[in-house]
Amino acid sequence: MAQHYYLEGYTGDSLRSRRYELIKFPSVVGRHADCDLQLNMESISRQHARFELSGDKLILTDLGSTNGTFVNRQCIKRPTEIEAGFVLHLGDHEFRLMVELAPQTQAARDSTRVGIGNLPNQFPLHTREFFELLQRRQVRGFKQLIAKNDGSPFAFELLGRGTHPVLGESPGALFNLAETLDSEVALSRLFRECCFEDAARANLQVPLFFNTHPSESNDFDTLLAELTRLRTLFPRLQLIFEVHEAAITDLDAMAEVRRSLNHLNIGLAYDDFGAGQARLLEVVEVPPDYLKFDIALVRNLDSPNSGRYQLLSTLNSLISGLGIKTLAEGVETEQTAQLCRDIGIDFIQGFLYGRPEPIIED
Repeated sequence: MAQHYYLEGYTGDSLRSRRYELIKFPSVVGRHADCDLQLNMESISRQHARFELSGDKLILTDLGSTNGTFVNRQCIKRPTEIEAGFVLHLGDHEFRLMVELAPQTQAARDSTRVGIGNLPNQFPLHTREFFELLQRRQVRGFKQLIAKNDGSPFAFELLGRGTHPVLGESPGALFNLAETLDSEVALSRLFRECCFEDAARANLQVPLFFNTHPSESNDFDTLLAELTRLRTLFPRLQLIFEVHEAAITDLDAMAEVRRSLNHLNIGLAYDDFGAGQARLLEVVEVPPDYLKFDIALVRNLDSPNSGRYQLLSTLNSLISGLGIKTLAEGVETEQTAQLCRDIGIDFIQGFLYGRPEPIIED
């Protein structure tokens, strides 16, 4: 199937991008009316640059423009191969090269609006590398120990890390990039599936807590369909689905999620409880198997006389009284661990008992 290229960029002060089609090749871009793609913008020369196909490679050549042609913010002096996701500058006007597998209908071409919502004022670099990461599944699974309150092993939380040689492993940086590309759900799904694959290969036979991106809670039906598929692929894993407490806004929907998880033999944990509004009604109406106290409640827990200790103790008594197991996140010192034991918290997670480590060692 033929590839269809177009440029994505901004016009004036608009915060929404426009789409500029590359209809044929070679295609000359510039201000002159005879150009194949006319861009009547300041700093763009009358005949600024040329796009041409050489086999399956797309080549960009500067045509002696006054203000230069740049690829990923590097000025080019000779014909340069470019790929989808590259950031291009014609003078000081910024574009991102995009590709589709088939041309759109003429009606779609007539619309210059791009339906991916507001984009940042500058396109991020490494777009091509990010989509390469998704396509080549350049991620791996990590695990972090969850201990019983006596320090003995109980479970692991599954965590994803990148393996792309340019983008690095940081999940925070990868999700920041993914959100600018409207691809955070795709990244979350890839992390999750690769974690499950690694956990199955490592024959992990303990409870495995796994996360979702907050955006996935906007469509529980799609999320549950994916979990059903993964459960079929990995029937032996002991899975615990973590949902952020802020996502629990619809009791009826959450009750349906709870029933679906029971059918899939997947446990339920409310994550980051106390990070914002403590949704006690939801805990009562749709009780989870586990509730994880947010690190903000646990950090700096250093005295049984502190207000933080009293608050955590009161919440733990209330939650435990409902038959829900509790877990403290972010425990880094033995003093904090002992105070959690005194409160009666069931499980402890944090650097005291282990940092994230690969599920499958190199």
